[in-house]
Amino acid sequence: MFTLSQTSRAWFIDRARQAREERLVQKERERAAVVIQAHVRSFLCRSRLQRDIRREIDDFFKADDPESTKRSALCIFKIARKLLFLFRIKEDNERFEKLCRSILSSMDAENEPKVWYVSLACSKDLTLLWIQQIKNILWYCCDFLKQLKPEILQDSRLITLYLTMLVTFTDTSTWKILRGKGESLRPAMNHICANIMGHLNQHGFYSVLQVCDSCPPVCNFSTLQHLHLDFYICIQHTWCPPQKHFS
Repeated sequence: MFTLSQTSRAWFIDRARQAREERLVQKERERAAVVIQAHVRSFLCRSRLQRDIRREIDDFFKADDPESTKRSALCIFKIARKLLFLFRIKEDNERFEKLCRSILSSMDAENEPKVWYVSLACSKDLTLLWIQQIKNILWYCCDFLKQLKPEILQDSRLITLYLTMLVTFTDTSTWKILRGKGESLRPAMNHICANIMGHLNQHGFYSVLQVCDSCPPVCNFSTLQHLHLDFYICIQHTWCPPQKHFS
């Protein structure tokens, strides 16, 4: 009787242990299933969001839009933020090209301050965001310059485009916003340009220029010379001690 009671007790404890282990395994499976579902839902949500944003960007840059050259600088700024939010070089290279062309087109507008992309640098609410945005855009231009092959016609056109972006936003001489009454803004804008140049230099801008220098048939010499001059001036005033100068 005593032996049977001990056997029953051991059997009961073993069954309880097995049931407890099964519950723990089931809980672990449920937790793993929740994690997997969360990752899948997150991926689907991000994919849907990215797809919607890219569709919006594509609609913005429709080539057949007759008002494409008259978009305000604020509209370009907002669409640029969305593009940079999800930017991937291989997937968004054409969108980035259209963005750069749109920005340069806005800078060429006559007597339309709200269209000039650089006008956002004068906005108290947007100055810092604009500076960070143009830094990111220009560095992506440098990334593309390092990958493009000048012997390919389409690439040579893109090289010209991205070099023009670098020239335009590292020198204030072509900024129409500084003409006439805007001349008083020149010192502040020159300071912004120096800030941008310092950022590019920290990330290896000079090595990008060296790559471009090795492609004289494609890159316009005066453009490169202009870039080099701005670069050296910025380096001299920003990074070098007063007693050291570039020749």
